[in-house]
Amino acid sequence: MIRGWRLNLVLLGVVLGLSALVMLKPSRETPPATLSALKPAAASRIAVIRPGRPAIELRRDGERWLIEAPFKARADEFQVLRMLSVLDARPTAEMPAQDLQRFELDPPAAALDINGVQYAFGAINTVTREQYLRRGDRVYVVELRHGAALPARAEALIRRVLLEENEKPAAITLPQGAVRKVEGRWQRQPAADLGADELQAYVDRWRQAAAASMQIHDGQSAAQDIRITLEDGRNIELGIVQRSPQLVLWRRDQGLHYIFLEAAGHALLDLPGENKK
Repeated sequence: MIRGWRLNLVLLGVVLGLSALVMLKPSRETPPATLSALKPAAASRIAVIRPGRPAIELRRDGERWLIEAPFKARADEFQVLRMLSVLDARPTAEMPAQDLQRFELDPPAAALDINGVQYAFGAINTVTREQYLRRGDRVYVVELRHGAALPARAEALIRRVLLEENEKPAAITLPQGAVRKVEGRWQRQPAADLGADELQAYVDRWRQAAAASMQIHDGQSAAQDIRITLEDGRNIELGIVQRSPQLVLWRRDQGLHYIFLEAAGHALLDLPGENKK
């Protein structure tokens, strides 16, 4: 008889526990196929908002994205597309935007504003490895990658390529010499016995140079200068802030530091034939 009562008590506890779980579990509805009807190609303005930090604001300029605040620079299109992928997110659950503190959405950890519509990111479900996201009066459950795409700092969004597509060098002048195009052919000054392919490869390294990281100019002075004269007559003035262990180039017209790994720095600063025995 005692065993029977114990069994009944255990069963009663299980029933009460399941009942409490059902009561605490938010009511879920069938989620939409995608989070938004807006397509990434139609987005024109983005803002990344984090508590206690300046907002990061971007706008589309034709095929380019530009950072408007907290400073001005060209944005990396790949990083922007990572953020815009939330528009095509496929939620696994949907529920009313109630009891927001429970989902860490009051306030949210971060928010992404796209064309005036805000997507707020909250708690992470450690079981399903998904994240709660609020849009308007609804809370959705989405993949972690969408929240991870939001940068902590605006510098992470800067396009790392030193020269734009339309910035084609006609001359590259370094402290120890130059490579310039004369009557359609590249020449090194001072002169050296070099083939056309070697000189072209050097110029291409500058045209394709992509920094490992970026920083806002912090007021450091440049030890030496580099001038890149473009085919349209404009000059790009660079300052060599540091050579080792990393090359730090200050592009003055942008107010940005381009930071290159040591090997990439040598490839830019060593003129063709300079290290030949």
